[in-house]
Amino acid sequence: MGLLAITAKEIAAIAGVSRGTVDRALKDRPRISKETKEKILKIAEQYNYKPNLIGKALVSSGQKVHVAAILTSVGNPFFDDVKDGIYAAVKAYEDYGIELHLTELKGYNPEEIIFALENLDEETENMIITPVDDERLKEKLEELAEKGMNIVILSSDIEVKGKLSFVGCDCLKSGKIAGRMVGLLSAGHARLCIVTGSTLHPGHRWRVDGVSSVASEYSDIKIVEVIENNDDNETAYKAMKETLNRNEDIDFVCITAGGVQGTLRAIKEDGRKIKVCSFDDIPATKEAMKDGKILATICQQPYEQGYNAVKSIFDKVIAKAKVDERQCSELSIKVDYSIQ
Repeated sequence: MGLLAITAKEIAAIAGVSRGTVDRALKDRPRISKETKEKILKIAEQYNYKPNLIGKALVSSGQKVHVAAILTSVGNPFFDDVKDGIYAAVKAYEDYGIELHLTELKGYNPEEIIFALENLDEETENMIITPVDDERLKEKLEELAEKGMNIVILSSDIEVKGKLSFVGCDCLKSGKIAGRMVGLLSAGHARLCIVTGSTLHPGHRWRVDGVSSVASEYSDIKIVEVIENNDDNETAYKAMKETLNRNEDIDFVCITAGGVQGTLRAIKEDGRKIKVCSFDDIPATKEAMKDGKILATICQQPYEQGYNAVKSIFDKVIAKAKVDERQCSELSIKVDYSIQ
């Protein structure tokens, strides 16, 4: 068996890890435990792994594969790990001529996203984008796809005819998981406030729908309000403070997007005992879980999302391989002991 060659994808299957984790081990990248790295390298040696030399002609010719990434990431720490994954994939595939052009935006303004699209470099033929639900934006993306641009929708899916792939999580499912967390942590008795980012973000809407659908299974869980904060801490603070002032019966807050620090600051100032669950293991949620301010958080593998977005373009343009139309990351729940 040791004489048979193996691919990185097959190593991942044998090791029970993601393709991104295998790449990190084989290329001696950070963000991997010593034990996992040793396990992957042992499998690679045992099965005579040879690196894929697809694209050698591209490299020798000096041809570049331009990738534009337009992310609504400013002020949202979730995207720090997403960008780490993107940068890691660009580094892993740099010998194949992949070159990244990153544009970062704050909030969910469709005009700003469209403006960024209209100002792409002419040589750009590949794009990673975190969109909002806007008809003008959809039309623009479909025009670009029709002209041959490879478009990867990242983080939150929208219907774009001709797109290459969606890379993110199943937001409706993640919302349902959050709804069940609320039910379990409250023993089925809660006056609930759901905190979201923006109704322009389809993933945020689906997440709220998921929480609401599961909460409705409980006879004594009532959704008092759903508030938006645009993933901004100052907006989150003001919105949460005003909501708590209006509703003295709120005893559970489910944060389904950003603005974690602002939301928690308002809850602390209010003084009442309010249970909180959240999304992502960003620094703010980790610290809050250590302090007992957040009971549990749902994680959606942002690093893997960023990595796989670039990998999808590599597979399409260089490896000439099939790219899945929908790539949903694994969802997991973390509590305080998960991060200690």
